[in-house]
Amino acid sequence: MPVRAAMTPASSWNDGRMEPLLDATARAAVGDAMRAVADAEIRPRFRALAEGDIRLKGPGDYVTEADIEAERALTPLLRAILDVPVVGEEASSLDPSVTEVLSTGEAAWTVDPVDGTANFVAGSDTYAVMVGLVEGGEPVGGWIYQPEQGRMFEGLRGVGASLDGESLAAAVERSRGDDARAALEGHPRGAVSVKYAVDSVRDGLLGAEAELGGYVDLRMCAGFDYADLVTQEVGYLLYTRAKPWDHVPGAAIAAEAGFTVGRIDGSGYRPAIESGAPLLAARTDRWESVREVLARHLGV
Repeated sequence: MPVRAAMTPASSWNDGRMEPLLDATARAAVGDAMRAVADAEIRPRFRALAEGDIRLKGPGDYVTEADIEAERALTPLLRAILDVPVVGEEASSLDPSVTEVLSTGEAAWTVDPVDGTANFVAGSDTYAVMVGLVEGGEPVGGWIYQPEQGRMFEGLRGVGASLDGESLAAAVERSRGDDARAALEGHPRGAVSVKYAVDSVRDGLLGAEAELGGYVDLRMCAGFDYADLVTQEVGYLLYTRAKPWDHVPGAAIAAEAGFTVGRIDGSGYRPAIESGAPLLAARTDRWESVREVLARHLGV
């Protein structure tokens, strides 16, 4: 059973450092809950969806029985770990007021039960389960689980970032070695999608492409995009849409791994604000140089 963790107020400090919102036992319980729900509700439906199991919420925006049942199962498990509101993608699509808690400063979970649903529907293994934690209107915790690869990324403010229980930096060095060091020294291409951008933004992004050395396509699954970023497979990410369940987990993990996530107008990233200037995620030492090029071409 998940262990209930007492919430530490943001104003509580120990030796000049803020106490993490979750202890080690509670953090492990989040990952265990995600794995259990994926095994029970998502993976059995992968490449086995019946016609009635798939619906459209909007153009190209799918929801499946896996999304609905996984969120339904995961929500009480998270509240048993830390009893704060849960902002789930599917609950929010039925009642948009669910997201209002993100603007209050109170702690809250975010849940994307099947991130990359279109990929999931198409039978691609590029989908993820994502859980985020918000406090004070900012992302402070993130978990990204890739069920078909069995990989779990985790980050919590003040604790650090990890991959499958190992320090993320050590895991990247062990698995990629020279390739990772070369990525740090060079300027790998960023991953960008202009598919959902309004015309003026699309034109600006295309105008900046040559100056930035070209783009690769986003994976249409933030759980894989942010994983590519923190393992240095891509140089940066740029999004024109910012749903909280898509970005809170990755932003929290990235922050603990030496990356910055913020809007290209310099206004930072607040999960409660879904619209505005495009959202840029990049290594902190490169973020401003990429932002300047994008902002100039977009007139921001």
